[in-house]
Amino acid sequence: MKNILSISKLFLVLIAFAVTSCDVEPLDPAINLDDFDNSNNGPALFKADFSGSTWTATSVEALVSGNFIAISGLKANGEGFDFLVQANAIGTYPANTNLLTFTPSGSEFGYWSTNFNNPEENTGSITITNINTTNNTISGTFNFKGYWSDTSVTSILPVQFTNGVFQNIPFITQDQTGDSFFAKVGGTEFVDVDILTTTISVGSQEFISIGAQNAALNSMTISVKSSLGTGTYAITGNATTDGVQAIYDFNDVNYTAATGSITIISKTATRIRGNFNFVTSGATPFTITEGAFDVEY
Repeated sequence: MKNILSISKLFLVLIAFAVTSCDVEPLDPAINLDDFDNSNNGPALFKADFSGSTWTATSVEALVSGNFIAISGLKANGEGFDFLVQANAIGTYPANTNLLTFTPSGSEFGYWSTNFNNPEENTGSITITNINTTNNTISGTFNFKGYWSDTSVTSILPVQFTNGVFQNIPFITQDQTGDSFFAKVGGTEFVDVDILTTTISVGSQEFISIGAQNAALNSMTISVKSSLGTGTYAITGNATTDGVQAIYDFNDVNYTAATGSITIISKTATRIRGNFNFVTSGATPFTITEGAFDVEY
């Protein structure tokens, strides 16, 4: 995926993202969408124009963390925009090297801000105009050309998303999520600044993936099949048959776990806690020890 999304190999497993542990803020149905002025004093709104009409979210949420800003604008039927931007401050960021998506209702695929056949194409941008740390709200604008993410389908044309606006979107910080992640690499603590958790489908199987990233943009991802309960599961290096998997990305090189195990200590419908250890593939393997996670998914 590095030739498609340069921001992190974290996306090798976290190919779709979810803002976890956020309270969904309903939009005021009486707002005038023409009143956007970035004053950060009004109600939350999220809108964009495409296919000849204006689309307006009915719920919004955001996360501002060490390396990333995540923003969602959704409708009750499940369709909506999801953004994951490598940033933590105001500024304009290119769409093709970040993740801006629109997913139609009932689809596992959507329109992504990267042209998979030409990753260097300038597909648009997202601008963070204000991060209000007093009210914990974030505002900005966006526009991007979205390409269908199922590359096996060539009949679906790109969609241009224009006049995108998100204003006064409530956000939480990484410290407020209550999620935790710990591991040592060769005996040295892996100090994370971001934790992202989501459920993804790989073929007919669903996985819960927990990804952590440090300030140097190295990342670690732990994945377990959603169907697994409490217990200890071996990592054998066979991605087809193993119910658990792990990846360590160091200096933009992806190292998969060759041996090890992941233990699910507790699991509910929304939260999972466990331990892990593994040794990676590669000429000089990395040894990951004392791994632990406790996250909402």
